Amino acid sequence: MNTSTKFSLILLSAACATVLNAQENTQTRRGLSIEEVLVTAQKREEGANDIPLAIVTYTGEDLVALGVTDTRDLGKLLPGFSYADGGFNTPIYTLRGVGFNENSQTASATVGVYIDEFNLPFPIMTKGSNLDLARVEVLKGPQGTLYGRNTTGGAINYIANKPSDDYSYGGSAGFSSYETSEANGFISGPLSETVNARLALRAINSSEGWQRSRTRHPSSDAYNGNTGRDIGGEYQQFGYQTLGKVDKQSARFSMTWLAADNVDVSYHLDGWRDRSEPQALQVIAIESQNAILGAAGLHPEVADYPVNDKNTQDNRAADWPNAGMEFRLNDSFYSTGVRVGWSLSEDLDAVFLGSIGRFESDGSFIPQSGVDTVNTERNVFATTDYFNLEWRLSGNAYPDVFWQLGVNYSEDDVAEFQRLHHETVSIIFPVDAPNGDGVAGLDNRSGFGGNQLAEVAAVFFHTEWAVADDWTLSGGARYTDESRKFNGCGQDVNVSDEPGADQDSPGAQDEGVGLAGAFSGISVLQSPLAGFAPGTAEQGGCFTLDNETRQPGRYFGELDEDNVSGRVALDWRFAEDMLAFVALSRGFKSGSFPVINISDSVQFEPVTQEQLDAVEIGSKLTLLNKTMQLNASVFDYRYKDKQLVTNFRDPVFGALPILRNAPKSTVRGAELDVKYTPVEGLYLSLAAAYLDTEVKEFISGDSNGDEFDFTGKPFNYSPRWEYTLLVDYVLPVFERYELSLGIDYSYSGETNASLEQDERFFIDDYGLLNARIGFAPTAGPWQLMLWSRNLSDEYYYNNVTNQLDTIGRYTGMPATYGITLSWQP
Repeated sequence: MNTSTKFSLILLSAACATVLNAQENTQTRRGLSIEEVLVTAQKREEGANDIPLAIVTYTGEDLVALGVTDTRDLGKLLPGFSYADGGFNTPIYTLRGVGFNENSQTASATVGVYIDEFNLPFPIMTKGSNLDLARVEVLKGPQGTLYGRNTTGGAINYIANKPSDDYSYGGSAGFSSYETSEANGFISGPLSETVNARLALRAINSSEGWQRSRTRHPSSDAYNGNTGRDIGGEYQQFGYQTLGKVDKQSARFSMTWLAADNVDVSYHLDGWRDRSEPQALQVIAIESQNAILGAAGLHPEVADYPVNDKNTQDNRAADWPNAGMEFRLNDSFYSTGVRVGWSLSEDLDAVFLGSIGRFESDGSFIPQSGVDTVNTERNVFATTDYFNLEWRLSGNAYPDVFWQLGVNYSEDDVAEFQRLHHETVSIIFPVDAPNGDGVAGLDNRSGFGGNQLAEVAAVFFHTEWAVADDWTLSGGARYTDESRKFNGCGQDVNVSDEPGADQDSPGAQDEGVGLAGAFSGISVLQSPLAGFAPGTAEQGGCFTLDNETRQPGRYFGELDEDNVSGRVALDWRFAEDMLAFVALSRGFKSGSFPVINISDSVQFEPVTQEQLDAVEIGSKLTLLNKTMQLNASVFDYRYKDKQLVTNFRDPVFGALPILRNAPKSTVRGAELDVKYTPVEGLYLSLAAAYLDTEVKEFISGDSNGDEFDFTGKPFNYSPRWEYTLLVDYVLPVFERYELSLGIDYSYSGETNASLEQDERFFIDDYGLLNARIGFAPTAGPWQLMLWSRNLSDEYYYNNVTNQLDTIGRYTGMPATYGITLSWQP
């Protein structure tokens, strides 16, 4: 019997036992429950069960109780939604198999994220979204007719708690494994008769890292009793036997103003800062990136690294250079926006939305390679400025017809540069010097980056028509016009060059002939064969070779696209609290230029927009005297020009990443979501998703850069089966108190991080068990909660990646335990 089956039986047994014990208990106050949730998924307040759309909702209290502190945690509750660590502190979100595996800081997403209708354009910006929430709404399937950005996968809407008419305050404090402390608090109330305000704060800090060095931590089987392997340099202490300390802060200020009887204004200012230690790779294989020398090009310190066994069960094992470098994030984000609503008449309303924001990664230093020597480590410098404007009108044309009409305009201005430290990587041709130290024959620093300006203008329309007492026809369309301008290159970098010189190893010096000189030499050989004069790359300048002329320089490109997305749905309320629907939709994801490790300008060629046509049939049923809610759906997606990251084989540098469009792909699936409260205080839930993804037509490069036919392969990061089981029970004790017991188990099936299903990048299935016990007065303001996440200490990982000379995993955290005290009068 496998692990997932065992825990499924445990949960079912626990559910049966709590049902029997619950019969005598009737007074409860806290705990999960089935209730009609009002949502704004269609930009007006409606019941979640009245919308012909696959939508999952959780209240803010649910998210706190279930330990969801980040968008990345939603996969534990939402089958079909997955998160993978992109490798450079970038989250990759996938919903129903629809994702985008591009790991630059400012990669656009197939899953849109919004806070109170305001869009967060890039996944990296979502790290501080889960603060002081009323609820979250997850919309599945293409979204474009109502939201500021086209997305093919879906949309996540965070709804923040609003300022209150009366003074209120509350907060929580907790302590957990790895000396982690978390504090949350809010204060809310009126500033005047017409103005209310709310301030919410959060801080998470830990003083112990959860990852352990493979070579330097005393508990590792590769520890030699000293400070690590003797690799020719003195160990410089930065507390780096462990890694993974947390240092995050976030805040939200919001204000509402009743400017007139028919005019209401709301304002928000959000921000977060992350100075945590980034996650390191768990290396399971060493593989030379050198396309000419192969294994002979490996530096001895890399070739001899004691890799982890592929069958390891140690979540904590990892490694990072023992060279005096301080690996730390330096990310920050803020956004501010205003919403103005006018009630122009009884049947006509107007809304204006305006927002601006900035994300900045100011030299975040990431241990990329996962070994204890400087193989390929990375500084990230990225700045993204955006603003968004939207106007819309809505109203009732007739008693049975509702409509919305709007326009949307946005701009994204992105600048990103990544500085690579690669003293020992095989592609720089290290040789074994007489003293035993490797010497970079080519270079030990390089970088790449790009600047991208995107302008998007759209007009959208949506309507709902009650064609009969029990039948409603809804539909909408959106026309989008988009323009992108881009320039970028691979760049020669000296040790003393900014940005990033302050984070070099103590005493580091330039090595090798330099990439500017090397690429100038390559141009001398290749440009005449292409019919052009050779070019020269200046020291510290761009060395990317033009694919046609073979001359080094900066790449410039433009991409202009437009599209019409839309949705038509018919729903039938065939009985009280029972809805069935069928929906046809078309969505688009914008084309874009990649920011990836570049040697040839062909890597900068943009992918064009992808198109997804979807058919979905679903039902929303309230059963057993409203004690059970059952939602189910089946769907069929047809892709055109899906955007995929593959590789091409550079004759010098081996396999390098490249973005390409796959002409045809499909996704078919089914979902089931059942919630049941057989007696007061007892809540049972089962959510499951089945996915069948397939590339129908696509030829590109595999993990080694060799031509490969991907036809018939499933998508990467798309498990066939995922499910979540949850039991929550609240019972009165000691007359005036109550005890809450909760347990949840989430299972994710096996998948692969590579599109060609390379066994080296296999991701095994896993199941996570969480548990919690709460104690509180029935009518009191406080609650004490003991909790554990990954209670069974399951070994799991969400990504396997090739970082030049290494192949490794990004593992999940081991079992953690904590206590939280919350207070809200």
